[in-house]
Amino acid sequence: AQGMENYHHNLECAESFFDNICTTHTYQENIDTIRHATEAGLRVCAGGILGMGESLEQRVELADTLRQNGVKSVPLNFLNPQEGTPMEGRTTMAPQEILKSIAVFRYMLPQAEIRIAGGRHLLGDMQSMIFMAGASGVMIGDYLTTSGRKVEQDIKMIQDLHLTTREDTQRRRVAS
Repeated sequence: AQGMENYHHNLECAESFFDNICTTHTYQENIDTIRHATEAGLRVCAGGILGMGESLEQRVELADTLRQNGVKSVPLNFLNPQEGTPMEGRTTMAPQEILKSIAVFRYMLPQAEIRIAGGRHLLGDMQSMIFMAGASGVMIGDYLTTSGRKVEQDIKMIQDLHLTTREDTQRRRVAS
């Protein structure tokens, strides 16, 4: 069958922090969008950007909002401040803080697919630890504003951890 199955709409952050980063629409409009997509039978993908100045409690609040709205696909991005943007000059998250945040989202969203995307490079050589912290996957390649690692590096990381890709799993199903 053809047609739309998934709908992506990030919340960006917790409601209690939202007015600090967005003035073009309300948080409730974001929630309504997710609700309408869910009611239309779409699988909603929604997450946010961490490290914009929010507290750990506000990260918990975001995870709880995603859980309350039945979101099962959660991309997490980590702020990589860019020159000429309102976030320019912000301090980036430390690798341990990133890993702790991933673990919080895994704990609060045990059934969700949690994918790590933009800002992953902030982990440096600790990128493989995202899976131990609870991530289900990573975005491979380049991001909206920055270059990502080479695809071959990520595939090697996955192989070194003895993890499988969705493609590997599908191949095994076909073979059996």
